[in-house]
Amino acid sequence: MDHLELRLLLDERAITAVMNSYCQAMDLGQHDRWLDCFTDDAIYEVLLPNGATYQHSQGRADLARFIATYPVLPGHKHVYVTPVFDVHVDARTAEVSSYWFMLAGDGSHAGISSLGRVLDFFVSSDGRWRIKERRIVTEGIAQAK
Repeated sequence: MDHLELRLLLDERAITAVMNSYCQAMDLGQHDRWLDCFTDDAIYEVLLPNGATYQHSQGRADLARFIATYPVLPGHKHVYVTPVFDVHVDARTAEVSSYWFMLAGDGSHAGISSLGRVLDFFVSSDGRWRIKERRIVTEGIAQAK
């Protein structure tokens, strides 16, 4: 394995850690940890299945307002799977596409409440990878029972 291959693997691992931290911080109500996943000028967008915008935030202040009002619900978990990385080692940027789903449950019921795709643009500065742009496309929402 040469230096470039090693750098690529380490970058992918660091980006995955940011993606995992995003999910856990959101689910646990750890707002500062969640905000730390983003650059100060980040763009965050969530689209509904019909294409309507559910959330659009730009910059740290907007992101802070959004996460401060995001409900932390027991049994609700964000999960990201099958990430595909396109890391530009020399430029210190990366595009990542992945699928996501939301688990919802309580003591007697559990299931997937929504799912879709995520398109991310990451940048690395000061030795840390962060999300510069995140576009969440919701493709399905379970009907309430």
